Amino acid sequence: MVRHLIAIFSATLLLQAAAAAQNSPDATYVPKPSPVAAVDTTKVLCIGNSFTYFHDCPHKLVEIAAFEGHFIDMTWAFRGGYTLGQHVTYQPTVEAIRKGGYEYAFLQDQSQAAARYVGFHDDYPYVRTDFETLSACVRTVSRDCECIYERTWSYPAYENGGFPSEKAFDKALAKGARKVARPSHCRVSPIGDAFTLSRELYPEINLLYTDDHHQSPAGTYLKCCVNYLMIFKQPFGSSPSDCDLDPATAAKLRSVAEKIVLRK
Repeated sequence: MVRHLIAIFSATLLLQAAAAAQNSPDATYVPKPSPVAAVDTTKVLCIGNSFTYFHDCPHKLVEIAAFEGHFIDMTWAFRGGYTLGQHVTYQPTVEAIRKGGYEYAFLQDQSQAAARYVGFHDDYPYVRTDFETLSACVRTVSRDCECIYERTWSYPAYENGGFPSEKAFDKALAKGARKVARPSHCRVSPIGDAFTLSRELYPEINLLYTDDHHQSPAGTYLKCCVNYLMIFKQPFGSSPSDCDLDPATAAKLRSVAEKIVLRK
């Protein structure tokens, strides 16, 4: 099945489609100029759905990196509600992958997929295959790209993803992400773990939007901090970007990201 889908993908690459990566419906955030010069350039691809574009994650990741002296050449492809399997033949994603030269690709599945893979495996066996197929598609063009599976967060909306509690949903997301990524020898970006720790340490920081599902601006910032550390693997410097958050709140979220990713 994986080889069959890659063959479809490779054939699709031959098409000269005009479609570009879909723009975020709320892409209103303009990255601020960095106060420091970039010392390197890293080419990054983000593929996902509304958890990828909400409150303009890609642009904020670019700004966070820039303030640390790193230029991210960012490309993204997303569509609300999409699974990774749907992205394999989604033309904007195909076109984004086709650009090539990526060093890192963050792949974010439908927000309940990883949990359902372990909780209701018989009904969702394709979740792991979807990741394997899409990551293989990325590597057909960007051979040395590291594909990273995003472990998303739990939320109370939508009946906790079909689980008896939000805590059970969160545990299933964590376990599912590991099981999906491990066979491909890929790392997991522990965004959901950072959300869990932030809720424990700083319950006053609301990480969710008003729909109790998508991330708030604070949630977006925390996600970006985690992904930044997944790439560069070093603590934040003395003059980090707050991405328009209250500086004290941003500092707390950066500390959470460092605890989760760098074990500080």
